Amino acid sequence: MSTKTPQLTRMPFWRAVARGVRFRCPNCGEGRVFFSFFRMRDECPVCGLSFYPESGYYVGAMYLDYILSAGVFLAVYVPTLFLPDITHLSYLTKSLLWIAFATLVCLGLARPSYSLWLAVDFWITPWKAKAPEKKDEGFEVPLLSLTIRSDSGERWNKTPHDSKDSPE
Repeated sequence: MSTKTPQLTRMPFWRAVARGVRFRCPNCGEGRVFFSFFRMRDECPVCGLSFYPESGYYVGAMYLDYILSAGVFLAVYVPTLFLPDITHLSYLTKSLLWIAFATLVCLGLARPSYSLWLAVDFWITPWKAKAPEKKDEGFEVPLLSLTIRSDSGERWNKTPHDSKDSPE
């Protein structure tokens, strides 16, 4: 008896990169990867694909961010070494400005790096998406009491205002 698991089909590489550049889910292409500028979603709201398949998954994205940032920084910094010095800024001020520029470039490329890492890795080894959970639009009530049952069947109710345990 042979049961075959269905193989996930690989999309074209250009489509994976396009979804990564647009910050979209690499599986469906519709769901957004980010909540805000730096905060990623845990999973796609459309198809349920987990954006965190394992612990430490985005270490490679940090390397990618560093490589891209260093490339942009060097592409701007090196040519300025050959230009005549037209400003009267001190060496310390120039250094601080370059450090600020490098930091901004690194932060600016963080989102594309993380999204591209997710998209290309999904293209290389796709994983299954679980069905998205429907969120109840109700409201949450904080935990007000805790019921503890012992093996003998006795019940103790604890509330934040009780000062002692009392069996019911």
